[in-house]
Amino acid sequence: MADIKKIRNYLPYLIAWKLKHKNEANLQIDFYCDNVTDYICFKKILGLSPQIRVVVKDRKLQKALESLGVITIIYPSYPDVVIMCRHSTWRYPLQNIIKIGMRHGPYHFKDFIKAKSYNEFDLFLFTSPTEAIQAQYLGIKNGVGVGFPKLDDAFDGSITSEQLNKLRHELGFKSDKPTIIFSATWSKSNYSAILKWYDKLDLISENYNILVTVHEWTPESIKSELKNNHKIHYIEDKNILPYLMIADLMVGDISSIIAEFTALDKPVITYRIPIGGRISSEIVDMLDEITYRVDTFEEMYKTIEKVIDGEDIHQVKRKFYNDKMFGELDGKASLRAKEEIDRTINKLISKSSWGKPY
Repeated sequence: MADIKKIRNYLPYLIAWKLKHKNEANLQIDFYCDNVTDYICFKKILGLSPQIRVVVKDRKLQKALESLGVITIIYPSYPDVVIMCRHSTWRYPLQNIIKIGMRHGPYHFKDFIKAKSYNEFDLFLFTSPTEAIQAQYLGIKNGVGVGFPKLDDAFDGSITSEQLNKLRHELGFKSDKPTIIFSATWSKSNYSAILKWYDKLDLISENYNILVTVHEWTPESIKSELKNNHKIHYIEDKNILPYLMIADLMVGDISSIIAEFTALDKPVITYRIPIGGRISSEIVDMLDEITYRVDTFEEMYKTIEKVIDGEDIHQVKRKFYNDKMFGELDGKASLRAKEEIDRTINKLISKSSWGKPY
C-alpha cells in the first residue's frame, strides 16, 4: 500500500518540490508529526535544533500542538531533510530528500517489520546499541542506537522533585498511600488485559492512589467508564513521563510503556496474555524475568500487597534489560540523536550538488 501511495504521489510532489526549491538558498529540515506522541518523542531533539520545522498531518493535530505552544505547518511540505517517528516515507517520495527515522515508542515490543521499511531511511535511530545490532542481523543497514530521547527529562533534571510534588498535590493523592499506574495496550489486539481490571478498580482505590493510561484506540465505552470513575485518575495528558515518575508500581500487559517504567527502575506486575502474531519472544522472556506474572484480578491484588511490602526481587534483571533496551540512561539520548542526525546530513550533503549550507 505504501509503495502505491508513493508512486501516485511522486509526479505532483516532484513538480511542487522543484518549484519550492527554485529560490531557496538554505537547507530546510522538517519533522513530520503524525500525532502528539510523535512530538513528545522528538521535542528534546527539537530543543537542540530549533531551526527544524514541525509539519503535522492535519488541522486537528495542529490545534492540539498549538495548545502546547508548538508552531507547526500542515503537510504537504517540501524539505531537503525529513525526520519522522513513523514509516511514512511515501509522503516524501523523492530520493534526494534525506530521510531520518526514529522510534515513537521504546524498543521493539513487537518483532521488527520488514527490513525494506527501515532501509527506506538514510538513518534510523534505535533506542539502544543492542537494538541496532539486532536490526543489522535482519538486514537493516542504517541503524544507530542512541537511546530513547523521550526519557531524557527523567534523567537530566528537567523534571524536578518540586514539580512531582506539585503534580501529586494537584491529583489529590494521599502521601501515605502507594501510587499504582495501570496500563493496557489496544483492547482489540488480543494482547490486552484491560477487561480483567478496568471495572474493578473501586475494589482497591481505598488503599492506593490509582492512575490509569490506556491505548488511544481503546473503545470509548471503556474509556468513559474510567474517566467517570472519580476514585481514580484517568490520564489525559500525552506526556505521561511525570505520572510514571510519581508511581510506585505498574500493572500492565504487553504495552511498551512497561519499558519506560522499567527504565525508572520500578517494579511491574503483568497479566499473562495469549502470545502470537508479531509479539517478540524476547519480550515475553523479559516479562517473565522482570515482572510479577498474574492471571486474575484477585491474584494481582495479592501480588500488589506482596510487592509494596516486600523486597524488590527483579532489580538485577531490570538493569540487564535496561542496558539492552536503552543503553545509557544518562539524559543524553537527545544529544546523541542530534549528533547522528547532523553527521548524516553533513555526509550526504557533501556527496550532493545542492550547495546549500548546513
